[in-house]
Amino acid sequence: MDSKQGKDPFSEVYDLRSRGVFFVSTADEEKAHFHFGCWTTQASHDPPRMITCFPKEFEGTDIVRRGGVWGLSMAAHDQEQLHDQFFSGSHAVNDLGEEHFFYGETGVPLLKEAVAYFECRLSSIIDSGDFVIAIGDIVKGEALHPEKKTLNVEYLSAEREKNYMTGPLTLPFEGFPFKRST
Repeated sequence: MDSKQGKDPFSEVYDLRSRGVFFVSTADEEKAHFHFGCWTTQASHDPPRMITCFPKEFEGTDIVRRGGVWGLSMAAHDQEQLHDQFFSGSHAVNDLGEEHFFYGETGVPLLKEAVAYFECRLSSIIDSGDFVIAIGDIVKGEALHPEKKTLNVEYLSAEREKNYMTGPLTLPFEGFPFKRST
């Protein structure tokens, strides 16, 4: 995926923000999709809502439209290895290890060792160019490990060794077969 950030005249300003890494999960009755993203934020207190951006080229965008739900696991600093494993091509529950997940009220897979999580039910979706903006009512949210530091984009992109990846970067364009566990 070419994020086109290099063409954006505000990239330098964007890079000054602190951005936590969320493990974004979507699921319907047949497929699921995961991606790591930082484009999510609170949208409303009353009712409680979150906004999450989904790249149109990821199958997760179609799955969130069909299934109407998604999860946001706030990745913890000690989940760096899981992050790297994901971007090395492990894009499904079985590939990453069932022991890393639990299933929320909506049936989406969530990270057991996350700092916190939200589950969202789709309220509306906005076409915004190469991404869609999903606005969702928060179904449930919980601080699982508030004592942990969050994994953040600044650390992942600037603080680590340049050659930390063991193979090529593999993006999760396709979803994977999935049966909801509740």
